[in-house]
Amino acid sequence: MNIAFDPSPFITKAKVIETTEEVAAFFKRAANEDVIAVDVESAAFYRYYAKVNLIQIATRKEAAIMDPQVIKDFSPFQEFASKSKCMWLFHGGDYDISMLAKDLQIFIPRMFDTRKAAEILGMTELGLRALTEKYLGFTLDKHLQRCDWSKRPLTKAMIEYGLLDAVCLVPVYDCLIHELDELGRIEWVMEECDSIAKQAREAHNQAHDPYAFHIKGSSYLSMRSLAVLREVWNLREEVAESIDRAPFMLLSNQSLLEIARVCPRSIAGLNTIKGMNHEFLARYGSDLQKAIRAGLEAELVGLERPVQKHSREELLNAWEGELAKAIREVRDKVAARENIPPSVLAPSHALYSLAKLRPQTVGELIQSEILHDWQARLLADEVIPLLEQEPPKLSKKARRRRRTTRRPTL
Repeated sequence: MNIAFDPSPFITKAKVIETTEEVAAFFKRAANEDVIAVDVESAAFYRYYAKVNLIQIATRKEAAIMDPQVIKDFSPFQEFASKSKCMWLFHGGDYDISMLAKDLQIFIPRMFDTRKAAEILGMTELGLRALTEKYLGFTLDKHLQRCDWSKRPLTKAMIEYGLLDAVCLVPVYDCLIHELDELGRIEWVMEECDSIAKQAREAHNQAHDPYAFHIKGSSYLSMRSLAVLREVWNLREEVAESIDRAPFMLLSNQSLLEIARVCPRSIAGLNTIKGMNHEFLARYGSDLQKAIRAGLEAELVGLERPVQKHSREELLNAWEGELAKAIREVRDKVAARENIPPSVLAPSHALYSLAKLRPQTVGELIQSEILHDWQARLLADEVIPLLEQEPPKLSKKARRRRRTTRRPTL
């Protein structure tokens, strides 16, 4: 199914919403809409704090941009999301949904992810650009993908770019739903989308990682250099947080590794570091020197990331390992037959859990929650006979008699 779709009327009539009253008016007009498409922009590439900088939203009738840097009260959006029966459309929506929940307390109840739908339809090109080319006959321009969305005022190009993704989601959704319906896979996608939305809504801020300084290339450093790397890494994080800039824009990881390896004691020595940000050096050179000295004088403890130990329950014995391998072969065969990626049908960790727990009926397989319902039902006929097998009984080895030799009698 293809649609002749012209997004320009939506773009030209779209408004930038900057007040709570305008938010309320938009959702009043959207009260009877069956779908609402949402796309979120953040400036995480440029800023230390990732937050919602722009919300693009579209229905079948209109499109708008909502500016969280101006709007202080999103209660009309929050209330509409909690009560509406419409389908919320996203592309790769886990990040957008988690950001809306974390930053603005907007909790999306029911969503359709166009990327997940494309995956379950067996497509290999999953980007929104590929979907608009396939279904709508035009190519999305992605040259502003790395734009700093925290900057104001918004340019005309930024507004048009932002709106286009949301506007295109609605007709792309219609095409995907048509194909999913023909294959009987709508419920598969909705089950996956319900899981995505639930996990995204419940996502919490990541805990502080005390070993974040273990960047690519740090494994080749000595323990002393690793101690220096930890100190200069922490300095970069503190400065980046204080001025809300992405850390790599202050000092690259390669520069940090070179500082840790060479340990320059002077500003002149720091000036020779490849890729050194000289503006950063001018402002924080003395702090860098202090960090290097602290690393050179630090005790060489707490530098190596602890090795994660797996509990005995998580490890498979030899028989279970062979069982997991057999389940994988079945999974791959069924995935090929249905033309979907094997990891979508059943991820690797699920295969190990099946081999360990061995649910032996369809009911047990579903209740185990190792797989989603659609995955369990698709695999049950061929996987359950494998899971019904009993492991071999370990035979006790007969104790070998110790052979004694008598000394000859003299």
